[in-house]
Amino acid sequence: MPTTTFEALTESIRARRHPGDDRCLVVGVDGLSGAGKTSFAARLSAELSAPCVSSDGLVPGWDGLEASLEGLVDWILDPLARGEPARWRRFDWVENRPAEWIDVPVCDVLVIEGCCVGVPPVAAYLSFLVWLDTPAHDRRRRLEAREDWVHYAPHFDGWSQQESALQDGAGTPDRADLVVDNSGAASGDIWGDRFVRR
Repeated sequence: MPTTTFEALTESIRARRHPGDDRCLVVGVDGLSGAGKTSFAARLSAELSAPCVSSDGLVPGWDGLEASLEGLVDWILDPLARGEPARWRRFDWVENRPAEWIDVPVCDVLVIEGCCVGVPPVAAYLSFLVWLDTPAHDRRRRLEAREDWVHYAPHFDGWSQQESALQDGAGTPDRADLVVDNSGAASGDIWGDRFVRR
């Protein structure tokens, strides 16, 4: 399979900026639960020297995946598209209630990662979309290895149904600017300089 590097990916993303256009470039990292989005986005945001927002923090409980996308647009993406600073309210999953507000300053590039960040209405704000392609058995293995799996396990089926409902018909992998192979030993959760692309 062909490979590429984070350096090359960074160059591709920055090349999306047109002369005279100072709007924030928004990079979405999407994939099904357990695909490796968080670790990939962390590495990418470091390479870009860009802030990273995880949409998990906006999800208002186990049944709120779609609501998190609405919050992502209303609180973060729409203000940044207007050249204004943004702020969003984190949801405390332990206390099951809204928590503190978090500021997102006006920036050149923003990385957002999380389940379904590549589907409408978020997709309209993206300058570049990455899809992490990870087989179901690899995603399940990684989820079960997490410390929070004991809390996630009872909600796994319901969360998967929400993902499927939002992704069905959205064609996210087909619209992605880059599809990353994160199967088996292809990468995992620790990313080197080079990774496999499809």
